Amino acid sequence: MKILIFSDTHGNNKRMMEIALQNPDADLVLHLGDNVRDAMKLNESTPVKVLWVKGNTDHVNEKEDLILEVEGYKIFLTHGHLYGIKSGLQNLYYKCKQEGADIALFGHSHIAVNEEIGGIVFLNPGSIGDKRSQKYHSYGMLQLENGVIDTRIVYVK
Repeated sequence: MKILIFSDTHGNNKRMMEIALQNPDADLVLHLGDNVRDAMKLNESTPVKVLWVKGNTDHVNEKEDLILEVEGYKIFLTHGHLYGIKSGLQNLYYKCKQEGADIALFGHSHIAVNEEIGGIVFLNPGSIGDKRSQKYHSYGMLQLENGVIDTRIVYVK
């Protein structure tokens, strides 16, 4: 299964739309907040299923956390602000342990992260819409196949 992961589009959804169209083999698209309306627009314009959680700038009645079970893995989605991810991943780590999650997907900082801590894979795709101090815009890709978790950060010039 191939999953595209976006966060922090902040209304600049052109790149996200282009990337989704360039990946017709994607099985799922996830948006980790800070402009879930961009995810809703993508959901209307692509046949691929799009799921989202709201971020700290989203003033809509949507979930702040979501747990998915995909290919035998438990994936925890959050924007990250509720877990103080700008100060470290400790709170998010303990939440994932509590939920039994194998993978944590989060945004908020606009800084891409792809690492494993204590048996949990942590992926922040960075931002496809507002790179702030980062050199490039970025998004994440998660592939789950034959019991293997493959996570990547993809940089866009």
